[in-house]
Amino acid sequence: RDKIPDGVDENGVHVDRMLTNPNWWCNGFWGGLNAMMYEYTKAPEYLECAKACEKTLDEALYESAFDLHHDVGFMWHILSGALYRLTGNEKSMNRNLHMAANLSSRFVRYEEAPGGFIRAWNHTWQGLAVENFSIIDCLMNLPILYWASDVIGDDRFKQIAMAHADMALVDHLREDGSVVHIAEHDRETGELVKTFGGQGYEEGSSWSRGQAWALYGFTISYIHTKEERYLN
Repeated sequence: RDKIPDGVDENGVHVDRMLTNPNWWCNGFWGGLNAMMYEYTKAPEYLECAKACEKTLDEALYESAFDLHHDVGFMWHILSGALYRLTGNEKSMNRNLHMAANLSSRFVRYEEAPGGFIRAWNHTWQGLAVENFSIIDCLMNLPILYWASDVIGDDRFKQIAMAHADMALVDHLREDGSVVHIAEHDRETGELVKTFGGQGYEEGSSWSRGQAWALYGFTISYIHTKEERYLN
């Protein structure tokens, strides 16, 4: 309960990921798992652990905002979003809305064409500038935007989520059903500039986890929008 566990050290003791990287994209997983365990068992120790993880994650929220990235859905929605649904805690709701706004602020709207994309990363990747990069993983973070629109009764977050999903249908999804991990966009015209293998073996590879992101992410978008293009 007093750490965000990530692997073990030479003594078999869990390492606290918050000590090395408060913004690690998996830092919401442990608390989210405990929230799920509480939902299914009603055992209070799981709920207390989830709440403790949520408070621990505040360090990333308030003290290192420049390093936040597109994975705020993974970090907060599966934890704060779950706790709000399970307990009605308005502080959890506020955390989640704050991060939905953070994610929506990463949206790049094309200057000369409709649509846009959610920028994935900050800083650089393999020495390259990343301000025009999207990655297939982001489909898994769109639920926090759909959720936010439902909570506030305003579809502006949903519109951003759908614009990104629509971009992924064109720029990340290949004709054979496999997907591109990284896409670089022209933010003026909306044209696809280049794709990268990323965590796939090489350019043109189908990366298994990214394939799962796409399968799950498009399904989520269909559930929230009932637009059959995502289901197809």
